[in-house]
Amino acid sequence: MKVKKIFVLAIVTLGFWHVSASAYMLSKAWLSQYLISQSWQQTLKDNKLHKPWSWADTYPVATINFERIKQSSVVLEGSSGRNLAFSVTHLSASGMPGENKSMILSGHRDSHFAYLQDVQKGDKVTVQTTQGEFRYKVSELSVVDSHKQQLTISNKQELILSTCYPFNALMAGGSLRYVVKASRLKP
Repeated sequence: MKVKKIFVLAIVTLGFWHVSASAYMLSKAWLSQYLISQSWQQTLKDNKLHKPWSWADTYPVATINFERIKQSSVVLEGSSGRNLAFSVTHLSASGMPGENKSMILSGHRDSHFAYLQDVQKGDKVTVQTTQGEFRYKVSELSVVDSHKQQLTISNKQELILSTCYPFNALMAGGSLRYVVKASRLKP
């Protein structure tokens, strides 16, 4: 009888620990999105860079909005794995809207850029920065092998979005990338 009680107590404790860990991660994810959004709103108000939390090594630089599918994301500066965990990221070596240089954004296929699978050629995309709103039109959808083809930064006003592919893969880390290219529309 005592062994059964210890076993039940161990199972209940283990279950509580897993539920608590899940609740902690979900709370952390929600809070991070709230803090990122608040820091972006503050940036729009005073045109200064604001970290979402004091120890962050990034800050929001833009938002991206797909009109037809009603999806948007705040864009963080720097495409590190740490930043990708929180939002869509901007490749620092690439350009920003208004510059004559490709802007490259990346995001995870199973979270912040999951909606790229719903994007269609011809869709309108708006990128908002502290410099204003910039409109683009999706011109190309492709799947590339990142071992054979790298994204190229060109001297033109274009938007390049990249995420892992396929979207519903059971294992992460493959070499395939889903790439969406959009051309800037004239203001």
